[in-house]
Amino acid sequence: MRIACVSIPRFAVEAERQRRKNIGARLILIGESVVLDCSLGAEVSKVQRGMRLSEAIGLCPRAIVLAPDRPYYERLFGEVLDSLETLSPAVQAGQTGVAYAALDGLPTPPKRWADEAIALLHKRLGFMPSVGIAQGKFAAKVAATVSRAGAQKIVPVGEEAAFLAPLALDHLPASDAIRWRLAMLGMATIGEVARLPLSAMQAQFGTDGRRIWELAQGTDEEPLVSRIQEQTVIRRLQLPSPAITLDVIAAGVEKLVLACYSALGGGSVVSGRWVRKAVVRAALDGGGAWELPVAFREALSDPRDAWFAIKNAIEKRPPVRPVEELEVELIGLSGESGKQSGMFDAKGKLWQQVEEAVHQLEAQQPDGAGIAAVGKVVPLEPWSRIPERRAALADFARE
Repeated sequence: MRIACVSIPRFAVEAERQRRKNIGARLILIGESVVLDCSLGAEVSKVQRGMRLSEAIGLCPRAIVLAPDRPYYERLFGEVLDSLETLSPAVQAGQTGVAYAALDGLPTPPKRWADEAIALLHKRLGFMPSVGIAQGKFAAKVAATVSRAGAQKIVPVGEEAAFLAPLALDHLPASDAIRWRLAMLGMATIGEVARLPLSAMQAQFGTDGRRIWELAQGTDEEPLVSRIQEQTVIRRLQLPSPAITLDVIAAGVEKLVLACYSALGGGSVVSGRWVRKAVVRAALDGGGAWELPVAFREALSDPRDAWFAIKNAIEKRPPVRPVEELEVELIGLSGESGKQSGMFDAKGKLWQQVEEAVHQLEAQQPDGAGIAAVGKVVPLEPWSRIPERRAALADFARE
């Protein structure tokens, strides 16, 4: 399958630059106890994702440190996926900042598709991605990774192994332990791994070895799974000043809940629409975010019922700092209530249909046939050791 990989390196950093125009080109560290993301300049100072934040600050003391806002990054990445779905009907999310799109069957040539994807994301969201196109997700991702921002790399069909061969082992999706063992065996490039016998790789690394060997050969049969996008409704509220008290925060959330339900066209009660889940988010004073998912026990169509459940959840887990902005998202919208009808709710109607069927069968029986059209099993001596005495077939009696 011909697949395009769209990559936005350092996505969290770029997302913060989008909404914090004052940080410009400054060095950035994003994290709490460990580094979630960092700017290119911080990487030059040997900062790595996952290292302790205190160690990263020691390596890059001039960097500004920001608390991670994962809900904001996920929401912005969702907009990236929405944009790509205008160019391809099959889009799959990878790690945040990486997306895959199927190109088979599209009228647009691969090079033109890549140009359109880059231009679209830059114009609509301000990102400058790189795009890799190849036969398979792995080669496409590597092609995007080695390309600079705003550029594209198209690997011709059948040349995936040749493209991967000179590249470092770091591109392989292998654990640090496997990479270390490969390095101890004198391996430095993907091509050197590809030249090993499959039996040797399996003997050393098991199923992981087989997978790594196949990827090094340029073979990647992993399917692209299109994302399932739920219909949602989102409303946001910018507070005039940071809210400290729970009453003020609750009043803002209640206003947003009512606005979300009104957006569905239901007024006080959603007409024919049911909601299964709500997510309350807040941008906190001084940076960072707070998120509270509230799953309803059953789908709700009345905003008063939804607000009651949300209010109880907020009281149990309120924001830890003053709130600057609130957001409410309704998820899982449908026209079904989700309530299961009782098995015997329609028993009366079903019994009438059975009686009518019996009547028609009896009417078709010849007069004096002496054979019942429909019979039923009735218990005689259930305790009997002789099976024939436990029950008998009798004429069906309509009740």
